[in-house]
Amino acid sequence: MSNRSILFCILCSMIFFTNCNLFIRDNPSLKELEQYIREWQDSRATHTYDQYEKLLSELADERYIVLPINEMIDTIDDSKIIVGMRHDVDRHPFKALEIAELESTYGLRSTYYILATASYYGKFTDNDIERFDCMEEVYQEIYSLENEIGIHNDLLTVMIEENIEPYDFNWNEILFYSGLGIEIIGTVAHGSSIAQKVGSNYQIFSDFADSAYVEYGGQKYEIGKYSLAEFGFNYEANFINNNKYYSESGGEWSVEGGLGQLIIELKNSNPGDRIQILTHPVWWGK
Repeated sequence: MSNRSILFCILCSMIFFTNCNLFIRDNPSLKELEQYIREWQDSRATHTYDQYEKLLSELADERYIVLPINEMIDTIDDSKIIVGMRHDVDRHPFKALEIAELESTYGLRSTYYILATASYYGKFTDNDIERFDCMEEVYQEIYSLENEIGIHNDLLTVMIEENIEPYDFNWNEILFYSGLGIEIIGTVAHGSSIAQKVGSNYQIFSDFADSAYVEYGGQKYEIGKYSLAEFGFNYEANFINNNKYYSESGGEWSVEGGLGQLIIELKNSNPGDRIQILTHPVWWGK
């Protein structure tokens, strides 16, 4: 093989591992998509499933009521510690399914927020999205374990980067899941790169918009036209009633001392406490 050919192969390899949309063909098989996501994302894990089971073992204690977010918000029981479990499926839906199956063995259920702008979800072309049909099976399997599926809202990216009317896109998302037998009643904002520059994705809704538009690249984009309720959403997970919140965003727990300290804090919690726990599947399974 010539030096030129070797260089070409190296460049192709770099594209394969850095730009998912250049690799994933239209409507890939589930096996193809899973192989790609695992080769691209598995190495990012910072925690093991054995560690996650330590958390689940604690939460399985009768002191707690552990629920998906949609049920947690309406559950009041001052004799129990109420825990809303949430997973933002930013990059790795296959680990999300593994976590759902693991939780099920402990009799626990949670909420999984699916991100439409993620590589596993589909491809944006011609101001529209082509969803990968193979992923429907994954969403339905997670849902079949009595979990909630919610929308991980990245509508600012949809509007600014993909030039798609965000409210129409959101309606189409709800209709898509409805066609799979999945009812959508909850959402949570995704911290995308666009959102970090112009403000949180939740401000797309009138409930949270503090102005009539956001500005990006010298252009104004209208926000706040519709409320959560107009889409049938019962809640935005950043604005639910909890007095304690724990997350491993970025791969590290928000509580100093990590998982061990989190479990100690859970043990020290009192009946009537309302706790939200957020994880991201990509950080698990090391």
